[in-house]
Amino acid sequence: MVTIKRVTAIILHPLAYLNEVREHPLKYDVLFFLVAAIIGSILYLGFSVLQNPVYGQPGMHSPLGIIGMSITLMVLFVIDGLEFVLFISLVEHFFVLFTDGHRDFEKTMKSVIYASALPVLFVWTIHNVQYSALVLTAAFLVVTYFGIRTFHEITKDRSAFVAIFMTGFVVFLLYLGKVNLSG
Repeated sequence: MVTIKRVTAIILHPLAYLNEVREHPLKYDVLFFLVAAIIGSILYLGFSVLQNPVYGQPGMHSPLGIIGMSITLMVLFVIDGLEFVLFISLVEHFFVLFTDGHRDFEKTMKSVIYASALPVLFVWTIHNVQYSALVLTAAFLVVTYFGIRTFHEITKDRSAFVAIFMTGFVVFLLYLGKVNLSG
């Protein structure tokens, strides 16, 4: 599923990795995303729990509180992640259709799943590392570009148009959600 090797491949060689997973059934890609969301929620919770004593904030130190919060966060990350993937896939698919005729929605979902995997895995850095939201947004842009090129096989300029628009759309959604992009 989500291994260090896969995450490293997405970061260092997105085009090669996307070509490798191109023919996988969509259910494997969705499962990959679900595992990434669960791991991201665990990392988010872990760094939140570690951050409480460092900044002197009262937190949930009881094991029952941590278990309850873990389950809640996992469920929320999975539900919100799936809603995000579906919503962004619909918007992205509209622009893929706008740029290049009749395309398969499944390919658009695969593109969005892999472009969203890194931000979901590293969402915990947004509150802990300055400018990490910008880095995650850039990663989304790059993987979206390569995903559109790989899965839909459209030209570089059309892929760039869709990737830039989608990244701008995600940044707009982050702005509406009052996420501080500079850390």
